[in-house]
Amino acid sequence: MHIQDGPRVVATPELGSIYLNVQPHALTISDNLRATYTFDREGRLLGCFVDGVNYRCGLCGDILLKATQPGGGKLRRILPPDERASLAEGVHAAVARIGAAIAGQVADELRAWLAVILAWDAGRRERDRQAFQAIYKPVSIVPPDQYRAVVLQATEGCSWNRCSFCTFYRDHRFHIKGPAELREHIRQIKAFLGRGLALRTSVFLGDANALIIPQPRLLDLLQVVYDELPPEGDRAPRGIYAFLDIFGGEQKTTAQYADLRAAGVRRVYIGLESGDPEVFRLLNKPGSPEACVEVVRRIKAGGIDVGVILLAGPGGATLAGQHVAQSIAALEAMGLGAGDLVYISPLIVPDDGPYSQQARDLGLAPLGAAELEAQLAALKLGAAAATQRRPKVALYHIEEWIY
Repeated sequence: MHIQDGPRVVATPELGSIYLNVQPHALTISDNLRATYTFDREGRLLGCFVDGVNYRCGLCGDILLKATQPGGGKLRRILPPDERASLAEGVHAAVARIGAAIAGQVADELRAWLAVILAWDAGRRERDRQAFQAIYKPVSIVPPDQYRAVVLQATEGCSWNRCSFCTFYRDHRFHIKGPAELREHIRQIKAFLGRGLALRTSVFLGDANALIIPQPRLLDLLQVVYDELPPEGDRAPRGIYAFLDIFGGEQKTTAQYADLRAAGVRRVYIGLESGDPEVFRLLNKPGSPEACVEVVRRIKAGGIDVGVILLAGPGGATLAGQHVAQSIAALEAMGLGAGDLVYISPLIVPDDGPYSQQARDLGLAPLGAAELEAQLAALKLGAAAATQRRPKVALYHIEEWIY
């Protein structure tokens, strides 16, 4: 019997009302609305809400806790192994109780799905964690709208890898995969995800600036992606999304971006970080704010949407005014539209990193918590006002990322 999609309630004498939301590729179970658990078709836990706390589970095996703190603000942290195991065991026990209570009232296929979920014991979780590590180099970061994408590492690391504020790729050697290597990588990912692949409707082409690959090689790799992840049934091909740095963006023409659009690329994310030249230089990024504006306009002329990333906090209090004003002016010059995104990301840097050391040398005191919140609000408001064709403007908090 096929499970009918949609929400339903099952009354049980033991546990009260059990809420089930059955979707084609995900199942959400709620115990009297006190706790909620979501799983994919392979039985992997995707996330849960327990005792007022949200947890997001990565394919890598990590679990991110996210909660509102009593005094305000957000708590975000990756659970250590003992807490991770305890949470997973608690979810397993809860689903076992729920499954036993509703067994006589649900379709065979739903009982089979619950059995798949309950097969994930500690040994299975550890084997899955090891399989992920064998397939992927660390997946350092992707944009928030791509958190549920299939990440394919067409490149590893970052071709520039010298931005003063970024430590994601310091220990990664930059490497571009060849077609055969990428094909094998994708096949390993498909085997790893299994039926969970269907939940992931886009492709994020990693790592840091994968679209810097020379155009002929890039088009060959995009064909491999299409071959290995073709449309299924009546579903369109998965759109392809990727980062690109400003220098790499300058190397491609409008016609080449149009070719990438034809090959499936739907959005390019580019880190402006600051529209102010002085702040931009502190960040040691390749290119310039002016060049970034030109690259964005060229990408859009090729028919591809963009995601522009700004930092909140670079330059400290000393340069805050010019950072905000010039960043908003740069956004205004880009001609962004409804399909585009503007992400504003709080600057998070290690105290012993190159940016922090340079800021100390120049006497640039970091923004306090209230000042940072004010700058986030100013950038968000200014971005909305400067982009009259209404791209989406959103917060991008790197501490909320796991894959």
